[in-house]
Amino acid sequence: MRVDVLDINGDGYPLLLAKSRYAVSKLWVAGAVNFGDEFCLAMVGTRSPSGIAANTVKSMVKALKAYKVRIISGLAQGIDSLCHEAAIENNLPTTAVIAQGLDMPLQSSQKILAEKILEHGGNIISPFAPGSRAYQGYFVKRNTIISGMSDATLVVESRIKGGAMHTANFCFRESKPLFAVPGSPMTPTSEGCNRLIYEKQAQIVWSTNELPEILGLNSLFPHTPYPIPHTLKDEPSLPSWAAKATIMQITDICEQSKKPVNEVLAILTELEMQGKCKVNGQNVIF
Repeated sequence: MRVDVLDINGDGYPLLLAKSRYAVSKLWVAGAVNFGDEFCLAMVGTRSPSGIAANTVKSMVKALKAYKVRIISGLAQGIDSLCHEAAIENNLPTTAVIAQGLDMPLQSSQKILAEKILEHGGNIISPFAPGSRAYQGYFVKRNTIISGMSDATLVVESRIKGGAMHTANFCFRESKPLFAVPGSPMTPTSEGCNRLIYEKQAQIVWSTNELPEILGLNSLFPHTPYPIPHTLKDEPSLPSWAAKATIMQITDICEQSKKPVNEVLAILTELEMQGKCKVNGQNVIF
């Protein structure tokens, strides 16, 4: 696994984090160093979510798939993992921030998810140098990075005490937009979100389908972020729209380019041979 070291004054370092009070001098990155002009949304929550949480996460992330959004979370079990998985399913780039060195072993479920993130063009980052073992005190710093490199933070489900509430607090301290999903007052894992909303620290997410509007994405990205022209050029050259894309589905390319799948696959094969894309199942990584 290749690991890049990003210096705060060098190329590739996340711009939002560089401006944050929680910036660190170096970041270690596994996977694509492709922090661009996306809207970076931190999605965090409890490690022991309620039964409805998985569907909530899937619905919210699906509502964002038409926009240039990067999902950032902490690779932990529960809400974090659900958010990463939903991003992958909807072809959105996702970044996992971990509280240990990138060369240190992960738990089996985390390792499998980390591999999926890398396979789909995402990345794993850490503010801790190689050789750093996971330590409870490191999770607070991890949470500052999650908040610091994000435009906004969305707390999906959280108890009063927990890492997600720390991330929310760091977001609030920097006066960045903070959002929370309300839940039943009888559900312990909703107490944190309900408290954030009640104390007017977080704006309520009242509809998953309206999440783009709530986040202000319609004004930031008034057009489809990864536009595909009505016709693809026959010659095997990298189309202009592909340079801005991260991951696209073959079915979407066929539908929007008005070309049959065999023709699209032929073009993609030549592009892949030139190193301009990578076809992974039904996904195309540019």
